[in-house]
Amino acid sequence: MSAENYQLLIDILKKAIIENANGFDAKDDRLMGNPNQMNILSMYSDIDLDANGMETEYQASFEELLYFARAHLKNTGGGDFAADAVEIVFNRNMMMSEAGVITNVKESVGVISTETLLSRHPWVDDVTAEIKRLEAERRAAVDEYDDANRGGGGGNGADKRE
Repeated sequence: MSAENYQLLIDILKKAIIENANGFDAKDDRLMGNPNQMNILSMYSDIDLDANGMETEYQASFEELLYFARAHLKNTGGGDFAADAVEIVFNRNMMMSEAGVITNVKESVGVISTETLLSRHPWVDDVTAEIKRLEAERRAAVDEYDDANRGGGGGNGADKRE
């Protein structure tokens, strides 16, 4: 077998394994260079569909487990928790272009509330703490402006000396 045929066979085998085993190709051409958000989403669409199916199966399994736990607690005198609501949340992380998200957040100023914008910003973990920091910065800037206008001779920068 020639080296070219061998390389072609390896490439075909890799693609077949990735396609048929629902694998992830980390060396996909769409990730080379500067991938945009659409390329990233299209790469992960198959994995996302599989994750949706898995999440559905896990939700059903957890509901059955929760039913058993509630029945066991009720039968053993641990309490009746049938009326208590339980929400099972699966958090997913997906690669994204932070620059694109930040640009979209900046373009939405004035259309959406500041709290919503901060909750969508990729660098903000605690929205309430960030709002408090922004308010403190604004107060400091206003105080600095007021001090400059009071002490600077009406804001023209000249000192009054008599």
